[in-house]
Amino acid sequence: MTIRERRKFKRFATELMAEYWAKGPSMAAGQGEVRDFCRQGVGMSLVHPVRRGEHVELTMKVPGDNIPIFATAEVTWSESDAQREKTGAGLKFLSIKPLDLARLLDFVYAHWLGGKPKSA
Repeated sequence: MTIRERRKFKRFATELMAEYWAKGPSMAAGQGEVRDFCRQGVGMSLVHPVRRGEHVELTMKVPGDNIPIFATAEVTWSESDAQREKTGAGLKFLSIKPLDLARLLDFVYAHWLGGKPKSA
């Protein structure tokens, strides 16, 4: 059985810390790690589980940049890993300022290429 890839954009592995607040039934909040990124969203590892369809407020911290990046996203999938006591989740951006998205892209692309992002 083959699984058809539905992603429109390439995913880039990255390591960013983020704080999250779910605006739905789970009311989950805490710190998580952004594991991968694409133009439309992020894959995260979370301590407290979120539910598919919930909206989540994100505050991401780019290393070397003291201004946080804010975004609102929707949980597209969520899967608990009992062994690691974490939840993996896919979050699709609903709202992110173009400048914040550009800063995030600069960091992720530079990380992917093995370099450092340009200074602002």
